[in-house]
Amino acid sequence: MRGSAMTTMMEEVFEQPAALAGLRKYYSSPGAIPAKALRKLVSRWPPLVVFTGMGSSLFAAYPAQAYLSSQGMRAFVWETAELLHHHLKILRPDTLLVAVSQSGETVEITQLLDRLPEKMGLAAVVNVEASTLARRGKLLLPMMAGQQSTVSTKTYMASVAVLMYLAAAIAGESPRSVTQELIRVIEAQERILDRAEEIAAPAAEFFNQPPYVALMSRGADLASAYQGSLTLKEVVRLGAEAISAAQFRHGPIEIVSPLHRYVIFARQGQRGQRNKTAKFLIRLAEDICSHRGRVLLLTDVPFEDVPDVKLIRVEPLRLFLGTLVDTLHIQLLAHDLALRAGLEPGKFWIAEGVTREE
Repeated sequence: MRGSAMTTMMEEVFEQPAALAGLRKYYSSPGAIPAKALRKLVSRWPPLVVFTGMGSSLFAAYPAQAYLSSQGMRAFVWETAELLHHHLKILRPDTLLVAVSQSGETVEITQLLDRLPEKMGLAAVVNVEASTLARRGKLLLPMMAGQQSTVSTKTYMASVAVLMYLAAAIAGESPRSVTQELIRVIEAQERILDRAEEIAAPAAEFFNQPPYVALMSRGADLASAYQGSLTLKEVVRLGAEAISAAQFRHGPIEIVSPLHRYVIFARQGQRGQRNKTAKFLIRLAEDICSHRGRVLLLTDVPFEDVPDVKLIRVEPLRLFLGTLVDTLHIQLLAHDLALRAGLEPGKFWIAEGVTREE
């Protein structure tokens, strides 16, 4: 990466493998998530698990939810504002509430804490360990991402990883499988960052500042669609929409245009084979192209290069952790697009790093 392009955001992007490595070392140690303390948080085991957060803290929970669902356990991902104002009564003594917040001080999180029953089983996933959320949580799970000065990069990656360690603990599994997969993630990230300019420039040229971007996937990889959409909005000021690939077929496909760009995350899934979900997503990419839409396709399944598709081949990963690689590609793309547009990548102009107003 050229020195002139080493912005504050890019410095934090390059810190992500090291942040994950430190986190992996901590959570792979015995007792990092104590099983007895975890079970004491709720009246009945297994619990109903409710993950809650705002923005990237919310999106980071999709892989953990998918993992728990695959184990036959009940798990929901709920935006904190909606949970706070409209659905609070679903929280019961058998609910394990997992609150995720980089700062631990966002307005919805602090208000939620004030409304919770005293005996609520609360696990706090937080980066700032002196925060309100960290102090109020019954079980503290630190992100250990270091300072996050710009848009969420390191803290998103750390949240995904911590939540997967927690999901494994809830399921009664050893952290070993998560640790092994994180090693593969870190190696994949380092290979991508070694070729950052080589990877980002062609993708940015393919994008060419479109008026609208739709990011799509299914299942756990919706995390990449939602986080990617947020990154493109915050970093490039693009009109980017995250939408389930299935929902896109129910009407929104009518807006397909050669002026737009469509980002599809098509991973083969947990079993290491080209499953139905990947086939659905590849078929959607082909259908969009048949109507002159242009698709950025991130996939680990075989796909022949065709016109109007920019193909990014990604590392096959297990445990629903593909977002830790796919989101890195979107970070690099967003950074390059911002520089081309004359913007300072990752700088907030209207929003704040910690949202304190509803």
